[in-house]
Amino acid sequence: MKLIGMLDSPYVRRVAVSMQLLGLSFEHRSMSVFSTFEDFREINPVVKAPSLVCNDGEVLMDSTLIIEYAEALAGGRRSLMPYAFAERQHALHDIGLALAACEKSISIIYERNLRPPEKLHQPWVSRITSQLLAAYQLLETKLSARPLAVTSAAINQAGGEYRRRLALHAADDSRSGTGVEFSGAAGVFSRRRGFA
Repeated sequence: MKLIGMLDSPYVRRVAVSMQLLGLSFEHRSMSVFSTFEDFREINPVVKAPSLVCNDGEVLMDSTLIIEYAEALAGGRRSLMPYAFAERQHALHDIGLALAACEKSISIIYERNLRPPEKLHQPWVSRITSQLLAAYQLLETKLSARPLAVTSAAINQAGGEYRRRLALHAADDSRSGTGVEFSGAAGVFSRRRGFA
């Protein structure tokens, strides 16, 4: 499989880290939707990052859908979502806030960096900024009330740790040799040569 897109994209990073945590092998091709637009279009005519070229050549896009596919490929060895209903609901809430913050950040960057200055619409930028700040405030409030106690083996898509899930699979990981040991997301990339 090939993951297409630049790691400065939060969506591409999200997929790359998730696939690493799921123990899936993939090649990363750092391509820009701007500076390498035509090359990217040859892989995916929609030119959307991230794109995942599956082993059969079919191209998937959208980080959430790619991660869902990756979890299916992992075949139940590990999930990045809690199984318990209440924990899953909280994780989906947090993921939604984080994705909204990413979307609003990117909208502001596009508005300021791609639109000619004389056409910048400040009321729109102010509105997007208020949405961005609301998402961050909700995340900060939640994290202040319940700080993350994250280890690489227990992290989920929302960043939280769910100990019951870890306990259920600790024995499986030790028997299969698929347990991942590192201290944070940066460790994922530092152990993969040429992963930039």
